[in-house]
Amino acid sequence: MRSYIFLTMIIIGLQSAKASNDLEQLYNQLDKAINQRKIVCLKKEEKIDSIKNLVKQTKLYNKKFEYYISLYQEYLTYKADSAIFYINKANEIALINNSIQQQTQCNIYSANILATTGYFTEARLQLEKINKKDIPNNDLLLEYYKTYEWLYTLLVEYSSDEIYAPEYRKKEILYNDSIIKTIPQDCNEYYYRLGEYLTLKGEQLEAQKAYEKALSSTPMNIRLYAQITFGLALVHHKQGNLYEFEKYMILSAISDNTCPLKENLALQVLAIHILRTKPDWIERANQYIQYSMEDATFYNNRLRMLEIARKIPAIVNAYQQKNIKEREHLTIAVFLISTLSMMLVISLFFIRKQLNKVSKAKQELNLLNEKLYNLNEELLNTNQTREEYVSLFLDLCASYIDKMNKYQELVKRKIKAKQADDLLKQNSTKMTEADAKRFFVNFDTAFLTLYPNFIAEFNNLLRPEEKINIQKGDILNTELRIFALIRLGIKDSSRIATLMFYSPQTIYNYRTSIRNKAKNRDTFEEEVKQLCQTI
Repeated sequence: MRSYIFLTMIIIGLQSAKASNDLEQLYNQLDKAINQRKIVCLKKEEKIDSIKNLVKQTKLYNKKFEYYISLYQEYLTYKADSAIFYINKANEIALINNSIQQQTQCNIYSANILATTGYFTEARLQLEKINKKDIPNNDLLLEYYKTYEWLYTLLVEYSSDEIYAPEYRKKEILYNDSIIKTIPQDCNEYYYRLGEYLTLKGEQLEAQKAYEKALSSTPMNIRLYAQITFGLALVHHKQGNLYEFEKYMILSAISDNTCPLKENLALQVLAIHILRTKPDWIERANQYIQYSMEDATFYNNRLRMLEIARKIPAIVNAYQQKNIKEREHLTIAVFLISTLSMMLVISLFFIRKQLNKVSKAKQELNLLNEKLYNLNEELLNTNQTREEYVSLFLDLCASYIDKMNKYQELVKRKIKAKQADDLLKQNSTKMTEADAKRFFVNFDTAFLTLYPNFIAEFNNLLRPEEKINIQKGDILNTELRIFALIRLGIKDSSRIATLMFYSPQTIYNYRTSIRNKAKNRDTFEEEVKQLCQTI
C-alpha cells in the first residue's frame, strides 16, 4: 500500500512538472507572437493597400461595392473607424445601385461594427430597419442572426445586472439557435456555434466536445481559431479545469496576435488569471494588460478601454503589495547587515587603511599603464603614417631633382653650343601632363591614406541624386581634389588654383557648382572642414 501511494505521488508529480513545462512553452510562443505582431500588422496593411488599389483601378460600381465590403471585413477586427468608413462607402454605392440587397448587407455590417464599439442603441436601430423578407439568401440571413447574437452578447457582458441581463441572455440564446439552424452543418463554424449554444444552455461537457471538433481542423491564423479556443477555455474554467483554461486562453491570445486581431479579449483575461494565480509573474501580467490597452486604443474600442481600465487597479495594487513585501525584507536585511557591519568595523579599521593604500597605488599604476599603452599605440600609428608620407615625398622630390638635373645639363649644352635662343624656346620648366598626373596620383594616394572615408563622408553632404561617382582608374576627381585641399586648410582659390594648375576663376566655378549640390549650401564648406575627424 505504501509503495502504491508513493508511486502515485511520483506520477502526479511528473504530470504536474510536464504540464508546467508545456504551459511555459506556450507562454514563450505567445511572447514570440507578440514580439512579431508589428511584422504581421505590416503584412495585413499591405493586403489592405492592395485592395484599396483595386478600388482606384475600377469604375464599375458593383466591383467597388465588393472591394469596399472586403475592406470592411479586413478592418472589422483591426480598426473600427476604418471599418465604419468603408461600410459607409459601400452603402453609398448600394444607394446609387438602388439595390435593396446591398443596402441590407450594409445595414447588417454597420450594426455589427456599431455593436462592437459600444453603440448598442444605434446598432439595434440599424437592425430594426431591416425587413427579413429583403434578405435574399442564407449567407446574408446568417450574418443577420450573427449580428443580433453579437449585440445581445455584448449587452449581457456590459449590463451585468439582474434586471436586463437575463432578458438579453434569452435573446442571445434565441439568435444562437437561429444561427445553428441556418449555418451549414459540415463546417467548423457550425460546431463552434453549437458549442456556444450548449455553453449558454449550461451543458458544458457537450459544449467542450463541440468546440474540440471545431478546433480539430481549424488553422491558428484565422479568427475562428481564436474564438473556438476562447470558448473552450471558458468551458474548462466552468468545469474547474484551470490548466486547460490557461492552455486554451494562451492559444487564443497567440491566434489574436497571429491574425492579427485588435478587437480581442484573451490577453487581458490571461493577464488577470496570471495576477491571481502567479504573483511572481506580475511583470508579465502588466505587459499583457498594456498590450491589450494598446490594441483597444488602436482599434478605438471605448468599451474595451474602460474594461481594461477597471482591471488596471488590481495590477497596481498587486505591485504595491509586492513592493511592501520587498520593503519589509529589505528593512530586515539592512538591519542585519548594519549589525554585522558594526561588529566588523573595529577589526577592519587598520586593514582598510592598508588596503586603501594598496588599492590607490594599484589604480595609479593601472592608469599609468593604460596611458603608456595608448601613447605607444599612437606613436606606432604616427610613425607608420609618417614613414608612408616621407616615402611619397622623397619619391616626388627625387623625380623633380632628376628632372632639374636633366634640364641643367640641357642648359649647359645649349650655352656651350651658343644656342641661347633655342634654349629660350624650350618649355621644359613647365610641368608636363604626365608630371601633373603623377603629382595628382601621389596627392590622391597620400590624402586617401590619411582620410580613407573622405569620399563617402563628402557624398553624405550632397543631395542623394548629386553624389559624385569616381570613374574607373581614377582615385580622386577634380572636384574632390579641390575640397580635399579645403579639408587640409587651404581655402584660398588662388592657392588651390596654383596647386591644381587651373585659373582661380575655374576653381571658383567648381566650388560654386558643388556648393549648389549640397544639402546645406550655406554651411557646406565648414562641414567639409569637419570631415574625417579620426585617421
